[in-house]
Amino acid sequence: MIITEKKLENARMEIQVEVPVNRVETEYKSVFNKIQRTAKIDGFRRGKVPMHMVEARYGDLADQEVAENLLRSVYVDAVREKNYMPISNPQFDFENISRDSAFSFKAVFDLMPEIKLGDYKGLSIKERDCKITDDDVKNDLESLRERQATVAKKETNDIVEKGNLVKIKLKRVDDAAAGEENNDDFRDYTILVGKSKEEPNFDKDLTGMKLEEEKQIKIKYPKDYTVKDLAGQTVSYLVRIAEINTMTLPTLDDDFAKDLGEYDSLEALKKGIKENIEKYVGEKIRAESKNRLIKEVLGGSEFDIPLSMVEKEMSAIFKRVQERTGYFTEDINEFSSTLGLNHEEFSGKMREEALDHIKTTLALSEIAKKEELKVPDEKFREVVESVAKRNNRPVEEIEKLLSDSGRREGVESELILDVALDFLYDNAVIKKEKPVALKDFLKEN
Repeated sequence: MIITEKKLENARMEIQVEVPVNRVETEYKSVFNKIQRTAKIDGFRRGKVPMHMVEARYGDLADQEVAENLLRSVYVDAVREKNYMPISNPQFDFENISRDSAFSFKAVFDLMPEIKLGDYKGLSIKERDCKITDDDVKNDLESLRERQATVAKKETNDIVEKGNLVKIKLKRVDDAAAGEENNDDFRDYTILVGKSKEEPNFDKDLTGMKLEEEKQIKIKYPKDYTVKDLAGQTVSYLVRIAEINTMTLPTLDDDFAKDLGEYDSLEALKKGIKENIEKYVGEKIRAESKNRLIKEVLGGSEFDIPLSMVEKEMSAIFKRVQERTGYFTEDINEFSSTLGLNHEEFSGKMREEALDHIKTTLALSEIAKKEELKVPDEKFREVVESVAKRNNRPVEEIEKLLSDSGRREGVESELILDVALDFLYDNAVIKKEKPVALKDFLKEN
């Protein structure tokens, strides 16, 4: 067997294989013997047809079967001999096959992509910082208190006052509303009057209004408002007071903390709140920094990604998008047009996401390989415990199931990416930025 290699772009390999005539002859004999056992020709019993008649009658069928058999078996032999790692099915090309000559064919397939990894240790990045104060704990405590409040319909009067929980009906009534669908419909909102600390603020407009009263108000939205169509705009609304409620807040004491079921005192509750804030902020900051680091690594590395790998990842992304939207179809054009999306833009974003995910996986896997990183037993155990809890099954049963089914390796191949990302972070040079207040930190997320 003679193998000639030709490397193509995007991690594709083309091989030209020449199968010697003796192997071709052996395969023909095997195929004709198989055909002879079931061949049926007038004048002969099944399996007793002379070989020369079998060869004459079934020659074309034998040519096809011999070619298919040789393509499969010789391709596997060639891949093993050259230590290839194909990640796609081969595309075969060959001309005629003849019993008395060597058989040549061409196979093209995608290989596991190679990566030229750039610098990944000692990378310098800036990292956000956040100062958590007693006021932040107090604000969270007050929000918790409000969630535990007793709500009742207001009976002393029918006027909106500070501290009232008000249900309103709101309808946009300026010129821009004319182009909106169902612009005649009121929308329901619930507002705790006097507690708004950010814009837009309805407090001053609602305070003093009576039950069932309607009036037109103008609301100015900040330039950095999350809804882009409203950012920096002044919008006219018609507002109606639908319901006015009072809120009776529980007393902040040890009993309040105990009623929550996790703490034995008010001080323990405050400590727990602060720890939760610190944990959330810390995880958020660390995730941002890791994202910056992997982008640095990808930017300094070279990739040769095969098309089949990109298409496979795009299919996985498309499937997840369909699950989120609840609309299922195999046709991307149909999907994008049905949901009013630009097809080229939608496909482009999926391709970009697919490439980013593939590159990230390849880079982190290569780092793990170079640094001989391993998944700690406790990290794998955490996953097992999570799966067991979610399915209400014993931990030992889930661990055995993963091992017996061969899925443990799949779980570990995912976890090793996290381990490599932690390695990047632990080996980076991180400069903390000036701490910002919690409200400003949250606003940027």
